[in-house]
Amino acid sequence: MKILSLVLSVAVFFTSGYFFITDFRAATDMNYLIYMSLLAILMLICVVGVMINLPLLLRSRRKVRSLIYNSYSKERVRNKAFDSSFDLL
Repeated sequence: MKILSLVLSVAVFFTSGYFFITDFRAATDMNYLIYMSLLAILMLICVVGVMINLPLLLRSRRKVRSLIYNSYSKERVRNKAFDSSFDLL
């Protein structure tokens, strides 16, 4: 769901940026100013959406090291305090 939100934020940002650039002109018409301000607000909302979902791209896969305390495991993690309490050394 977060990936979809990130992709939509980026797509809408570029789409609204395209319309902002193509429709830009020096005019003082009230409807034009409202339209351009709405496009600018939409672009700012998309920037916030990208900033919220940015850690999704930056995080790396964390490898979880499983702690297995039995004598039958080949990849057993040594813990001297635990082993000495159960005489596993």
